[in-house]
Amino acid sequence: MRRVLLGALATAAIGLATPASAAVLIADGITYDLTLNSVTNGGKTGNFTLAISGINTASDTEKGRTGVNAFAFNDPAVGTAVSGTSSGFTFQAGGLNASGCNGSGNFFCFANTGASFGSPLPSSLSLFFSVTSDTAGSWANYSGDFKIDWTGSKNGYDLVSKTITAHDPAVPEPATWAMMLVGFGGIGMAVRRSKKRNPALLQIA
Repeated sequence: MRRVLLGALATAAIGLATPASAAVLIADGITYDLTLNSVTNGGKTGNFTLAISGINTASDTEKGRTGVNAFAFNDPAVGTAVSGTSSGFTFQAGGLNASGCNGSGNFFCFANTGASFGSPLPSSLSLFFSVTSDTAGSWANYSGDFKIDWTGSKNGYDLVSKTITAHDPAVPEPATWAMMLVGFGGIGMAVRRSKKRNPALLQIA
């Protein structure tokens, strides 16, 4: 009974330490996965990765996408963005409309300045960017509307009306580490006790 209990504790500890599945958004057959990689500058700067997959594949209900003209995120709770960086894109204040980063609203908008994704457009893209706001905190809980402006025969402006939630790479908390140690220690004790009761297990065939 004790061995079963220790095994259950170990299993629970391992389960708690396993990263939760990432929250993703699927729109028009395209999957968008926004990850908050790190928070710096006293919580004001968020460093993100936007992974886009399924482009021009069987799941893509519209196809004809040849590139990314601009992309933007919105979350007034974070505050007004004052700077941003992204390879191949330039940061601009304001929202995203059919002409690029010319709309209104509290958007963090990035316009393409010549970023090349190859031709034909690959089925998966990873966009890395960083945004600094004028207020601290709340990046870890970022949850904003997402817009993207594609180039190609597909309609240029595509508003993804749902919400993308940024998620931190999972790091076990101290309490989780403690439970893991208890679980692994319990397994070790059970195995050691089992070997004492069954000395034949130590013999080499």
